[in-house]
Amino acid sequence: MLGQQKIVLQKESVDIKLLLQEILNSMKLQFEKYHAQISFDKMGHDFNLNADRIHLTNVVYNLLDNALKYSGEVVPEIKLTLNANEAEISLSVADKGIGIAPEYQDKVFDKFFRVPTGDTHNVKGYGLGLNYVASVVKQHSGQISVQSEVGQGSTFCITLPKNL
Repeated sequence: MLGQQKIVLQKESVDIKLLLQEILNSMKLQFEKYHAQISFDKMGHDFNLNADRIHLTNVVYNLLDNALKYSGEVVPEIKLTLNANEAEISLSVADKGIGIAPEYQDKVFDKFFRVPTGDTHNVKGYGLGLNYVASVVKQHSGQISVQSEVGQGSTFCITLPKNL
């Protein structure tokens, strides 16, 4: 699937607030393993959008998993913020992890790119996760961005239109 240029979506009506709660519940053991502190703030009242449930689940799982893996030596603190208005829904996943240097932030969504950490990578992976995330968001006519500071953490923001 990752070799394909275009991801095939099976769109349906999805309540993203409920979907996020299901994902958080399914990751409970992982959060406990890392002693992670998770918060989930919601603003707005209509969280339904036309989207592919499976791919959207994978996107959120990937962002949460990265927030855990790149938390460094500290107890992970992850904040999800969901905001809905009439036209779109935005989701941000913020952590207080190791962060990403400015010169790499525009490359993190490129296929096979991994932020250099010297001769060793403490976290296993192939540099495909964020590329997949960006592809799914793009296929939903959405946007994704990252704000990060080394040693302070990263915030990934996704904005998706409610209807296509």
